[in-house]
Amino acid sequence: MEHTSLYFDVVIVGAGPAGSTCALALKNADLKVALLDKTSFPRDKICGDAIPTRVVKVLNRIDQKYVEALRKFELAVSVKSTRVVAPSGKSFTVHWKNEAFNCKRTDFDHLLFNWAKTETSTAIFENTPVLSVTNNNDCIHLHTPGNTFIAPIVIACDGAHSILAKKLNNFTVDKEKYSGAVRAYPNGVIGNTHHLNEIFFSKNLMPGYFWLFPVSESCSNVGLGMLSATIASKKINLKKSLANVVAEFPELTNRFSKVGVQFTVDGFGLTMSDGKTSLSGNQFLLCGDAGSLIDPLSGDGIGNAMVSAWHAAEHVKKFFTKNIFTKEINIQYDNAVYKELGKELKRNYRIMKICSKNPWLIEALIHFFSSENFLSTYLKKKLNKYI
Repeated sequence: MEHTSLYFDVVIVGAGPAGSTCALALKNADLKVALLDKTSFPRDKICGDAIPTRVVKVLNRIDQKYVEALRKFELAVSVKSTRVVAPSGKSFTVHWKNEAFNCKRTDFDHLLFNWAKTETSTAIFENTPVLSVTNNNDCIHLHTPGNTFIAPIVIACDGAHSILAKKLNNFTVDKEKYSGAVRAYPNGVIGNTHHLNEIFFSKNLMPGYFWLFPVSESCSNVGLGMLSATIASKKINLKKSLANVVAEFPELTNRFSKVGVQFTVDGFGLTMSDGKTSLSGNQFLLCGDAGSLIDPLSGDGIGNAMVSAWHAAEHVKKFFTKNIFTKEINIQYDNAVYKELGKELKRNYRIMKICSKNPWLIEALIHFFSSENFLSTYLKKKLNKYI
């Protein structure tokens, strides 16, 4: 088949939260933008489905109307608190100051994608996988089954298995910065408190954790995640371990009594950040999971993905008139992203490494925060204000 060459000012690869956010942020830039995705929408994305407050802040930067629309979105659940449970059963709860939500990625990603599709002049290309990439230093050629897309700047938002990160940034998986996880959607979990996210630490899977996040009145996102290096060294089967954690906690055994443990479980991987990974090069920028921007402590990727996408759009708008997107220029994008996220990512990476080597610390910290002494009460109030 003869390929058609299509020329754009900007090509965004991947139409998930990062890609759609980037398209929205470029909507008034007077640029010819293309948004490619290998599948069509709506589509599932295996995830914990937590939509953190950072998402709200990014949408507000673009246009407050998107925040209002998210608040009214009937498929999103408002979350106000997080409960953390130790292997012993001791627990404490943090109440959030800022807005946050849970929403199935099938629904949340489709919402963002529809905004990009209907409220911008972006050319949308679904079912368009990138098969290979050529960097000619002044422009990038993206070869797809039907067309070759050519642009002076390409923004990679194509996830943890990004072909652009591999081909343009020599990305390889580092098990010390990579986590494996599984997720399921059981219905009928008893005590599924509508505005409460819950995290359980299993004595057999430390420092990995089990989560229970409500996504509707009857349905929960249930999952389990661990560092890949730990999974490999201990030869852990995450799908089987998910059921084992339910059996380990009497509370969960009771709450899952009407559900059982025979529900469909899907797996996924997370590329975590140490706050140092290169996010750009000649003619390209990496956003979200493609830039390994997942928080190593919380596992949150959506908020950081959308922050990086907003900065990518701002960078393009700033430098497009000069039409110079060299590695030396694009490093300013890295600097902008890490100015906002870097301190937190570096800190959380250090905490994750310490806890992975000393899992007893997790139990000790939860016991401390579950007590009602003056210091723990003071620190919880501080934490409430932070989140």
